Amino acid sequence: MNKLFRVNVIDIVIYTVAVYAATVAIQIYQPATGGYFNLGESMIYLAALLSTPIVAGFAGGVGAALADLATGYAIFAPGTLVIKFIEGYLAGILVSRFRKTHSILSFAVGVLYMGLIIFFASILWAGEVYYGPSEFLGMKFESPLITIPLYIWIIVALFVSGLVTYVTFRKFIQSSEAVLLLLAGLTMVLGYFLYEYFVSNPLLNRPPEAAVMEIPVNIGQAVIGASIAIPVAGWLRKAGYGK
Repeated sequence: MNKLFRVNVIDIVIYTVAVYAATVAIQIYQPATGGYFNLGESMIYLAALLSTPIVAGFAGGVGAALADLATGYAIFAPGTLVIKFIEGYLAGILVSRFRKTHSILSFAVGVLYMGLIIFFASILWAGEVYYGPSEFLGMKFESPLITIPLYIWIIVALFVSGLVTYVTFRKFIQSSEAVLLLLAGLTMVLGYFLYEYFVSNPLLNRPPEAAVMEIPVNIGQAVIGASIAIPVAGWLRKAGYGK
């Protein structure tokens, strides 16, 4: 069977649970659309880097949709199922077919990730944010308003840049893979924009054009997700796990 379509039941179970857990672990509510920032992309991309496209797609779609249902965001679950399946499947295909490396690009990729994290932190994540989830399995919680200083994000960005540069320079992860994950993430950004514009915002009596507000949030979510997945996948590949 073509490895792009190979199904490993154990991998599907592991990564679906991992996507679900990462998605519910940290949620930052977005008032403009009723959606939320989360870390689910990290496990979707990890599956794409270490397993097959079909595993990454299934785990992404099902794991994230279950998280929507469990944490009070059921209106997004149908869209999430489709959007994150496509994102995970495409990420798996891209990293399987277009893996190339150039050591000099490792530094460029590290700088790219650092710049993106600092940029999105300065406009979105620094300062006061609503930390969730607001609901879990039907039980309501009050999302606290917390303050995250910008310098914390700068430290995170420098740390991430160093890790990404190291694992790509050592070729545990190809430098092209670090960029391809972000390209796959753009399908998630576009998918949620369309879903919010045409489906969830009208149903929630929000202006459809408010969907624009979540575009930078979802781009940042893809960047953070890849920032976590790349070093973890690199270490696991070095240990002999994954493709």
